[in-house]
Amino acid sequence: MKVIFSRKGFDGSAGGCPSPIIDGIPLSLPIPYLNSTKSYRHFNLGKIVADLTNGKLGEGDFCHNDPDLRMGAFGQVSSAQSHLNNQNVGFGDLFLFFGWFREAEFVECKYRYKRDAQDHHRIFGWMFVDQKLTVGSEIKQFSRNYPTYASHPHASGQWAPNNTIYIAPKTFSLFQKVSVKGFGRFRISDRTLLSSHTAPTKRFWNVPDWLNPAKGGCIPSYHDEKNYTDGLLKTAGRGQEFVCQPNQNDKFEEWMLGLFSDGMTTLDQSPTSAL
Repeated sequence: MKVIFSRKGFDGSAGGCPSPIIDGIPLSLPIPYLNSTKSYRHFNLGKIVADLTNGKLGEGDFCHNDPDLRMGAFGQVSSAQSHLNNQNVGFGDLFLFFGWFREAEFVECKYRYKRDAQDHHRIFGWMFVDQKLTVGSEIKQFSRNYPTYASHPHASGQWAPNNTIYIAPKTFSLFQKVSVKGFGRFRISDRTLLSSHTAPTKRFWNVPDWLNPAKGGCIPSYHDEKNYTDGLLKTAGRGQEFVCQPNQNDKFEEWMLGLFSDGMTTLDQSPTSAL
């Protein structure tokens, strides 16, 4: 199994502020996207986005809701998809979606970030791969063949030839020890937190042994040993998909089982029912 740390949601250029954590659940805000057919209003995110961006974005602005963790599908294209192809990402692999987060609250009819909360990177969702479908621009044919996923953003509009949609299974047998949902969102937990509280920026991650070459672990794509200092990984500022090929089965298995036992949530527990 490969693990792909997949950067998603608001960032410094797309959205311009952290996605919020509300009532213990990370709410990844879809990036603005003019060519979309759906706005923040469609996902019940208009007020949250307007409040946290101080009106720079609002309910009428269009956005790109991907991954779609309601249906269990994720689309990728262009250089990021070429990278996934080069890394042979496919059936049985796991996307761990992470982003830029900060705790927020609803006070006096307005969403705002908590004053003492830190910006950080955090895993907010997951998706195991059951099918990998190269759609290209043949979106009508895809929608006919896979009507359940016809509303996915990569199933409409114009895309490059390598436009690809990954589809999750309903459930996945994790190391043949426990059955978990094939996709979903995490509550906050120590294991979903990536950034080190003591590091100068959120790009410095505390990594488990299976992801630390000094302890026999693997190195994610886009990185090398020079990115590691004092047990921390300084993650690349660019790049969406960091592909890992774990080579420490026992430590990796322990970490994965802990991640899914600590942090799983169901979609109907989320702060907004539309996502």
